[in-house]
Amino acid sequence: MAAKNNLKPKPYAQNNNDRWGYLTGHELKSLNDYTRDQLRAIAFKYGISNASRKTGEEVISLIEKSKGYKEAGKKEGYKTIFEKVKEKTAGEAKSLQWYRNELKSLVASIKREPSRMNEQEKFDSIGALVNQDQNVNRRRVFPGHFYFFEYKAETDSLPYYDKYPLVYVLNVSGSEFYGANLHYIHPKKRQIVIEKLLNNQIDIPKKIIHKYLNKRCKSLFLDLAKTEWLTACHLPVEDFVLMKGDGKYEYPKEYVWEEMDQYWNDRIKGTRVVKGQNAKDKQRVK
Repeated sequence: MAAKNNLKPKPYAQNNNDRWGYLTGHELKSLNDYTRDQLRAIAFKYGISNASRKTGEEVISLIEKSKGYKEAGKKEGYKTIFEKVKEKTAGEAKSLQWYRNELKSLVASIKREPSRMNEQEKFDSIGALVNQDQNVNRRRVFPGHFYFFEYKAETDSLPYYDKYPLVYVLNVSGSEFYGANLHYIHPKKRQIVIEKLLNNQIDIPKKIIHKYLNKRCKSLFLDLAKTEWLTACHLPVEDFVLMKGDGKYEYPKEYVWEEMDQYWNDRIKGTRVVKGQNAKDKQRVK
């Protein structure tokens, strides 16, 4: 049983069950990764009595058999990324860096699709067409999808850029792609854009559309399930970097949002289309 993990107790709690009462037993990979006190609180949540008198192995066995634990596991599978990250705060205010680190951790925990990511990568385009109800890590992007990824801009001609873009991809061309990074606008306006996209309407400010070079992408692309789109837009993970001379400096997101406000009404409009890599891929899924 693990003696320590990164879970944080609820602040100002008066007893152990209150301190760890938010835990469900599904935050970590295994119940064996929880401390004794955390397991006791989880057992209490599911109505298991006298946990303090039982061994850790006995408590784990009882938790796994409990109806509450099984039901919580089912609900956990339906939580969005934002909900999972927010739950980890345990009600405490967290720094932007904390949110970024948590997002990275969650992205890393999401499994790739082996059959599409390894030997026959060409089938990844089929997955992009027919599979939009779960988060998937991909090596490349496809039009009509939202992605989180890490980016490092190549040119000093940019005044600033976002290191962790949230991009709706509009077009893919060879070694680059074009997409709208919603981090450039306020979360309330992001929601307006996304709600229209969910209704298959493209209505996006032109100014937030950027070209991204594949070679400058420093991570896999987290292809967000459609159920994640609205909640993902509220994750405070944007990280704007001002490039000045030989240095790079943090640039306040509020400055970016204020600048983009003046371009809000200059927009592109159209119908959302989801594409794979090419016409042959589209034929294969008919």
